[in-house]
Amino acid sequence: MAILHAGIATFLRAPHVPPERAALQGAGATDVILGLPYDSTTVTRPGASHGPRAIRDASSHFAFGGGYHYDYDVTLSDELTLVDCGDVDGIPGNAARTFEMTQSALAEIYAAGCFPVLVGGDHGTTIPGARALARTLDGRMGFIMFDTHLDTAPEIGGEELSHCCPVHRVLDLPNVDGANVAIIGVHGAANPRLEVDVANAYGVTVFSVRDIDRLGIDEVSRRALEVATAGTENVYLSVDIDVLDGAYAWGTCGPEIGGMTGRELVRALELIGDGPIGALDCVEVAPMFDPSGNTARIGARVIIDVLARRALRLRDGHSTMAANPSAI
Repeated sequence: MAILHAGIATFLRAPHVPPERAALQGAGATDVILGLPYDSTTVTRPGASHGPRAIRDASSHFAFGGGYHYDYDVTLSDELTLVDCGDVDGIPGNAARTFEMTQSALAEIYAAGCFPVLVGGDHGTTIPGARALARTLDGRMGFIMFDTHLDTAPEIGGEELSHCCPVHRVLDLPNVDGANVAIIGVHGAANPRLEVDVANAYGVTVFSVRDIDRLGIDEVSRRALEVATAGTENVYLSVDIDVLDGAYAWGTCGPEIGGMTGRELVRALELIGDGPIGALDCVEVAPMFDPSGNTARIGARVIIDVLARRALRLRDGHSTMAANPSAI
């Protein structure tokens, strides 16, 4: 067997294929990694633009055996044809144009019939990601986000394309209702009162860390999926790595103490990943703040766990949680 970290880093050593419909169809791709190494919308410590490269490199640790996942007894390569489309070459200081380019790449990925994984970058990443999925749907879209922060700000200093605003931009979409938006893991001293008021005004369901302690992660995950799937066609899933306690993931732009544990996040992804997830993003990994590489490795695991759940659903042809039995 070759050394796992040898060669050019792609996610799980998947082949590189450009984000073009014909190329993706020619490769038989089913699942696609697309990086957005962009953090020009951050209001706190920069560094998440290095996240996609670090997560790809960290993923090599899990490449042994074709991506076998012990918890689910499934091998990703048996059920999925994963390719890596590289990165969107963002424009520094121009989030609007960068997000348009991202949406164009995602439109090609959807046209090829692929499931996209968007790797950030700061949490502004979710804005083009959610817009792109919403445009593919005839019906309503649900939204689930793991985050220490609410991210419901209408704008920051007059700028609407900020990593503080992804949920508000999702709520702006014509086929999203606040009743189908759930946020898990909110806590701490960095959530402005305004963002609480916005969440309440739009009917967003918020599960705090205290709710997780009180109800248990299984019940919180079940309720969040119920909220996001009620009358919707598909669900966008966003994972901000800062939802974890800073003891687990300190390589991020806004770490906090008192967050979710690694085991809680793994279990939540297992349950929510059993639902009709149409797209995933993983954001806010800032590797220079974590010389150990652990936070990037967690980011890779987040993506692998969701892909493994997809592989299991495809193999077995049904949802074990049955949140939406008609969706595969």
